Order: sequence, then C-alpha cells, then structure tokens
Amino acid sequence: MDDEKVIFCGNNEQFLDKELIKESNESNGGTAFRIPSLINANGTLVAVIDKQSCGADWGYIELAMRRSEDGGETWSDIETIVSPPARETKNTSECYSSAFFIDPCMAMAPNGDIVMIVDFYPECKGLHKRTLLDKKKLPYSQYQRKKRPALYDRDKNFYVVRDDGVVLDKKQNETSYTVKDWFGSLYDGDTYVGNIFLNGKTGSDEANANVTFGAPLKAPKRNYVYMLRSSDNGKTWSDPVDITSDFLIKEDGTFIGVAPGVGLTTEDGRIIMPLYVDKKESVSIYSIDNGETWHRMTQQPYSKNIDEWQAIQSPDGIIFGVGRAKKYGKAPFSISYDNGKHWNKAKSTEIYAPKCQKSIITIGEYVFCSHPSEKKRENGVLTVGKFRKVAGISIGIDWYSEVEINKGFFAYSCLTQIDDEYIGVLYEAAPSSYICFKKFKISEII
Repeated sequence: MDDEKVIFCGNNEQFLDKELIKESNESNGGTAFRIPSLINANGTLVAVIDKQSCGADWGYIELAMRRSEDGGETWSDIETIVSPPARETKNTSECYSSAFFIDPCMAMAPNGDIVMIVDFYPECKGLHKRTLLDKKKLPYSQYQRKKRPALYDRDKNFYVVRDDGVVLDKKQNETSYTVKDWFGSLYDGDTYVGNIFLNGKTGSDEANANVTFGAPLKAPKRNYVYMLRSSDNGKTWSDPVDITSDFLIKEDGTFIGVAPGVGLTTEDGRIIMPLYVDKKESVSIYSIDNGETWHRMTQQPYSKNIDEWQAIQSPDGIIFGVGRAKKYGKAPFSISYDNGKHWNKAKSTEIYAPKCQKSIITIGEYVFCSHPSEKKRENGVLTVGKFRKVAGISIGIDWYSEVEINKGFFAYSCLTQIDDEYIGVLYEAAPSSYICFKKFKISEII
C-alpha cells in the first residue's frame, strides 16, 4: 500500500484545521473542497472536485481538476474546469448570491470521451433553503416538438428560449431578447442586461470571479443536470450542456440530483448514470450514443434504491446498485437484469456504514467498496467481496474482508482501477477541504 497523497487542500482556517492548511500550495490549493470524482481515462487518472467558496453545499462552487499520467505518483497543478455565474462571492456560508455546480459524476464513453454530469443551481441555497426554489414554475416548454428552457419576468409572464437563443413570448412571437451562451448572458438587442441565473445587483467579490448582475428574465430556481465532455483525457472540456429535459418528469419536483462518483459503462456500450430525487427512490438514466442523448424508462421511472448510489456490472451482465442508508446500517441494494432499464429491490447488502455516499467498482469477479465504517463518518475502509451465483447467475455479493484506508474522519470517496496491479481511492479525509489519494495493490487485498 502506497502512502497517502494530498490532492486538494483548503487554505482557509474557517473550513480546515490550520495544521492541515500548511499542506496547501499553488498546485493543490483553494478556499475549500468537497465531493471527489476519480476516473481512469485511457491510462490517465482524472480527479474532479467541487472547488468551494465557503465549505458548504452552496455559494460560489466551481469544478476543478488534477490529472496524473503515472498512476497517481505525480499530479498536474489544479485547474478550474468551469465556473458558474455569480454576483457575490463572499467566503462565508451566509453568502449564497451565486449560481453553483455541485456533485460531479464521470463515466468513460465507448468512443473514449470522458462524460461528466453535475448539478447546477441558479442563485439560491439549493435544498438547504427550499423556500427560495420555484415550485410552481415549469423549467421547460414544448416548442416545435422539443423541450426548450423557460424564463419568467417579474410579473410571472412566461417565455421560451429557442435553439438559437432568441427569446419567444407566450404566444411564440420573437422578443428583442437573446440568451447568448450556456452561462445565461441575456441581451436586449446588442445591450447586455444581466444573467438569467442571478437575482439582483452585483455585490462584493472575494473569489476573483467575473461577477455580474441579475437579468429581467430569469430561469426557475431549481436544480438542473449539466453535462461536460472531454475528448483528450481531461486536458480540455466542452462547455456545459443542460440535459435535464431529456429525463425530467413532473413527479420529480424541483430536484433531480446527480449521485456523485462515477457512472457505469456496460459491456455493450450503454452509459448508466445514477441520480436521485427528493423523498422518492433513486433514478437511472442511460445513453446509447456516447452521451449525446439521455433516456429514462417511463414504465419504471424510479430505480429500486434510495438516495445517492453507485452501480456495478458482474461478468455475466447483471447490474447491481448500492445506495446510501438513511442511518447507520446495511447498505440498500438493487438489481437489474436488463442493462439498467428496470430495477428490482433486493435485500440490503452486508456493508455497514453511516448515512454517506460510498464508491464501488469491480475487477472480474471481485468487488471493492470504499466507505466509512463507524456510526459517524469515520475510519474509512475498503471492503472486498466476490459475486455470489445461483445456477450460474449473479444474485448478490459475498463480502469477506476489510482493508483500512484511514483513521479518523472519512466521508465521500471514489474508486478506480489504475492498472492490472493497483486500484486507487480519492477521499475526503477532513471536513470540507482535505482530499487525499491512496493506492492499493490488488493482489494484497483480494
């Protein structure tokens, strides 16, 4: 087992112990960090993280990345992948005058691209202040047989944004307004009039962001799912694309969130991404065209699991979902026999963990799961198991050993296979701002 490496480290004493801050530098530092996603992109490890302004699940949250081309031994300097619009970026949890990204989840497309989905919120506090969310405003409207983004003015008049960005009124007549980019820049003719994802006037800026102000037309405040793509193993990324309308249904309400970590690419090239909704079962979406379009089964709109979850596939093609329990106990478990189209609820699997995201991957018949092992988010372990079969069909997992990852605080994590010899785990080793990486030799833990 190789030594722990600090990959992302906060530099603000409000959010991280000052002794740990000493490890923050230009290559790994920022105000605060959370929610790791790690993937092996054609031999390059790509680590993506929420780069935060206040150590909370709101505020000015960018997506940042580091890459390793030598199996995790050395890492590139931290780079920002994408930044949200903001009108204020104070480094305090009392400030939520910004749109934000949160909860990245990556998968490898069959064509070799990295496909990443992530939550995006207009200026608000997300699920942590639901009174700010627009429960009665539809986020999309049908226009020429396609769902297009909806906007509203102060008088609650309804507008729709055409493919070319031109804003139409409720009678589908062209207005003088145009949305110029994914960022939400609204123009009245040639005049910039603000950002559709923001509310009021520009305030103070502590994150060196390009702050702006709110527009007279606004997108509904709710969560959206955006997709980014890299065709060069994480060196460069596309602009975010809103894919929410591909799979959103009325019953989801104002939240259909990404379950962070990694998605699953099946043996026949289907990309399955895990999502979840508020107070219901989880959601499975899939793409059969390298992430260009996304689908959700109408016959079974919700997967048989709860909360944040991850999926794996056995060598005989059965797909298993492992979720997050509502309190300390066995992890929820579900099974799909048809490539994630339908899900059957199964008996909880014998992994004991607190209410916390966990990561799970497979290598042949072996299964590896990283998670905290105590009643609180503490003492990370790598639990190892093998698929259990009846009549030649995988029906579950027999867990038989635990390997220590760390002592003390352990929260969200993400596993990936590095090569034939090693697997790696990226994990939160201190609240909000201290993200570490560790390698394990496969032959020594199976």
